Amino acid sequence: MSAASRCTRRVLLLGGLGGLTWAVAGPSGRAWAQAALEREHAPRLEMPILAEDSAAVPVQVSVEHPMEPDHFIRSIEITLDKDPVPWKGKFNFTPGNGRAWAAFTMRSGTGGMVRAVAECSKHGRFTGTREVRVAEGGCATGGAPIDRTRIGNPQLRLPSSLKAGQIVEARTKVDHDSSTGLVMRAGKIVREQPEFYVKDMQVFLDAEKICEFQLGSAISANPLIRFPLKITRSGMVKVVFVNSEGKRWETSQPIRL
Repeated sequence: MSAASRCTRRVLLLGGLGGLTWAVAGPSGRAWAQAALEREHAPRLEMPILAEDSAAVPVQVSVEHPMEPDHFIRSIEITLDKDPVPWKGKFNFTPGNGRAWAAFTMRSGTGGMVRAVAECSKHGRFTGTREVRVAEGGCATGGAPIDRTRIGNPQLRLPSSLKAGQIVEARTKVDHDSSTGLVMRAGKIVREQPEFYVKDMQVFLDAEKICEFQLGSAISANPLIRFPLKITRSGMVKVVFVNSEGKRWETSQPIRL
């Protein structure tokens, strides 16, 4: 098969318009195919234009994409380059999620252009952006005292009625302070103490790992994280939290079909 024929076939497979599929071989066809891939894979960021609380900026990110065993969104990574703590977290998915989306709250010291990079198991990486404005100081938390006595109490909530094939919203939370260890001194951000935060969250259905959320120190205190779960069978859903000091908490809830 010639290069032009392969290009034409690829475009044909990517989609049509009004029941009629168009394909153009050569550079213009490749550009059209790339644009179609971008539309299918671009992450969508839902955030306020102006966040009133810089210590709890709500973020919801998603990619409307199939979540099949051989073709799914592996991960979505969130960054805000101008922030004192630019890396906000990475959400690793499997087809067991049913959808690729997550919601959480983050700290932001400066606001700016939030960037989400999604990785498809077949087609590579795709980027979406959204601008957010915040009050200053959200990432400078080093001066605040940390209470290590009131941490833990992990919680998991699933809908009360579950059916096979459903994709439901799961909510999980843990009581935990969050500190970047950074403070503002003489107009500069400097480190005053070590970071202290929830570093990792893993979700299992029995022994099967469904997803993992790797979090940065700019996660908000007492993080509440929402994510999708595809109901495929009865079993025990377990959530494991690990903090930056290696301490671990677990919570679980059964699925009965």
